[in-house]
Amino acid sequence: MKIILPPWNKIINETFIPLTDNEDRYLICWGGRGSSKSLFAAKKLIYRCLNEHYFRYILYRKTFNTIKDSQFQTIKDIVYDWGLEQFFIFNTSPLEIRCVNGNKFICRGGDEPKKLKSIKDPTGVWYEEEIPEEGDFITITTSIRTQKAKYLQEIFTINPEVEGDFADHWFWRQFFKDKPDGSFRDKAEIDIGGGKKHTLTYTSHHSTYKDNRWIPDSFIAQLLALKENNPYYYTIYAMGKWGNKSSGGNFYKMFNRAKNTTKLTYNPNLALHVSFDFNVNPYMTCTIWQIEGKKAMQIDEITLPSPNNRTEIICKEFEKKYYNHISGVFIYGDPAGRHEDTRTEKGYNDFVIIKRGLQKFKPVERVQRSAPPVVMRGNWVNSIFAHNEGGIEIFIDEECSKTINDYLYLKEDSDGTKSKSKVKDPETGITYEKYGHTSDANDYLLCSAFAQDFTAYQRGGKLFKPNGIMQIQRGEQITF
Repeated sequence: MKIILPPWNKIINETFIPLTDNEDRYLICWGGRGSSKSLFAAKKLIYRCLNEHYFRYILYRKTFNTIKDSQFQTIKDIVYDWGLEQFFIFNTSPLEIRCVNGNKFICRGGDEPKKLKSIKDPTGVWYEEEIPEEGDFITITTSIRTQKAKYLQEIFTINPEVEGDFADHWFWRQFFKDKPDGSFRDKAEIDIGGGKKHTLTYTSHHSTYKDNRWIPDSFIAQLLALKENNPYYYTIYAMGKWGNKSSGGNFYKMFNRAKNTTKLTYNPNLALHVSFDFNVNPYMTCTIWQIEGKKAMQIDEITLPSPNNRTEIICKEFEKKYYNHISGVFIYGDPAGRHEDTRTEKGYNDFVIIKRGLQKFKPVERVQRSAPPVVMRGNWVNSIFAHNEGGIEIFIDEECSKTINDYLYLKEDSDGTKSKSKVKDPETGITYEKYGHTSDANDYLLCSAFAQDFTAYQRGGKLFKPNGIMQIQRGEQITF
């Protein structure tokens, strides 16, 4: 039977036409919402399923039960739109799509890891919307090795938003690091032993709503409204730029990236306020602020991993960055840094080392005797984020990625404190707290720099002001 389909320029947007015959191992379609990248992928795969002698494709999402309403339904809708329903069977148990020629689509989720390995001779996979975990990707990509297919291909149709700093994410490092922004084609040579090398090719294709000639005006209006209402999500959803995903259950639940982050510049006429957290993994932390009245601005962060995660090296890095600063330096940080138990020389602690390392700036120490209570300081900082409690404003420079990630992803524990869950570095085997270090340093600074305001917040908004000299005698009642 001969099936005649319309020409590609009638059924997909122009930007995707060059990809219809792309045979690279990895085809990465990414960008903004509404670009029709998922529709293109579905139509290309339906075409291949009908025309190729052997085709067995995996439909993947992180959560299995979301596949039925995404890729599965998209393929089904297109098949019916094209009048091809007599050639396909859509099964829900197991969830798969069979073609009368023997080819098929098989559904798998990242939450069912054992089933990822159970597919015999797959020819490719379509990863939809969310970037897979690295372990899932490795399991699937190493399973796609059959010799029966015309070519093997893995297609990604993704929104460029990940948890944490995207520059640290495995997917960005593997496919986008040191590459031009947008669309490009590249290759990687893999040494397979015996003096042989194999070349894996991949294509990066970037698209936005502007590439979709069928997009409704109402959807365009929704995207453009983000430019004023939420500039951060405008860059991700409308412009299709890389960004960091929001999450729920956060400790700093009132932090708003659009409101509390901006482009800041160093002002040489203002003092520098420098705060330290002395955990050494995944890095040692120093945050750098400038304060003007009740406007607190974090202009920089220094986060040095091993082997440079030492107090004296942090100080050298600070001096290198702010060598000519002459407007004063104030030091804050974890009061535990006064302990000498980790130092080889008696009489030395982290703050002694800091003052010695920064002595050219004549620093003034503002370290409290004990760390402020976690729940109370968290509520206070959240109140500042929400409605500028006490007239205080907090702004974080948009380049301070570690700090921003702390505010975005640090979770709240059941007792209201910071839930500092631990992760294991796959390369070093070291277990460490992923989030909480930069925000701790900032808490110490804010509670000290605005000590009177923090005390007022703890007392229900009232400052402690005795109205005279207090004389305490046995049995005497004292009023304030």
